[in-house]
Amino acid sequence: MQTSIAINPETPAPAKDLGHRHYNGKGIVHSVESCGAVDGPGLRYVLFLQGCLMRCLYCHNRDTWDLHTEQAQEMTVPEVMKQVMSYRHYLRATGGGVTATGGEPLLQYEFVRDWFTACQEHDIHTCLDSNGYALHYDSILDDLLDHTNLVMLDLKQIDPEIHKVLVGIPNTKTLKFAHYLAERKQPARVRYVVVPGYTDDDRSAHLLGEFIADMDNVEMVELLPYHELGAHKWALCGDTYKLTGVHPPPKETILKIKSILESYGKNIIY
Repeated sequence: MQTSIAINPETPAPAKDLGHRHYNGKGIVHSVESCGAVDGPGLRYVLFLQGCLMRCLYCHNRDTWDLHTEQAQEMTVPEVMKQVMSYRHYLRATGGGVTATGGEPLLQYEFVRDWFTACQEHDIHTCLDSNGYALHYDSILDDLLDHTNLVMLDLKQIDPEIHKVLVGIPNTKTLKFAHYLAERKQPARVRYVVVPGYTDDDRSAHLLGEFIADMDNVEMVELLPYHELGAHKWALCGDTYKLTGVHPPPKETILKIKSILESYGKNIIY
């Protein structure tokens, strides 16, 4: 029998350890997808959070970079949970749950911690889709990860120089977070976007394979072929899309990278 919850959308989440900066129990939300099929196992309620410090050349959510925009809305955990609970039967029936993505959800890790805690109180599977840009290693992060069933970690490029060209900043924080997940034995899935000219070569695939080879917590690697679907958002944000003319990689390239990563003992999906 399902347990019902009484929710007052005007009431903020209980304040436990409010954490850093000016967290007031609310998340800054870009958008919601009620039945996402590509953001973790099964059908998922997907919350896209505002804010990201990476500047990926291929970003298809360019409009999530800024923490505050005219389109963003603030939501409390009870407000989000009211929506989640209305979909919980569909989510559970497919082996799904909820996913926090963005943007970069770790920039709002207090809110995600509170939301995932509420979800697990109702036995709802939680997934953190992150580029690993953790600013603080503290009790809040640990509490968040304790209430996370799966981390989908974007490892964009292991070579530090190529990473800076592709993403705009070093990969130091991401690699540190990957090691931290491994130390915690945190169930994780690595996501790797295959971008022609940046991540589609044999050397880059071997670097990734070597980096994750001994990480027993990485259950699989998901290869994501580059696409141009978000290019129009750059113009809407007043920016120039620098990968114009770059097209999705051929299947042969994906299969080659798949074979390389499999040689390091990892399961590969694409």
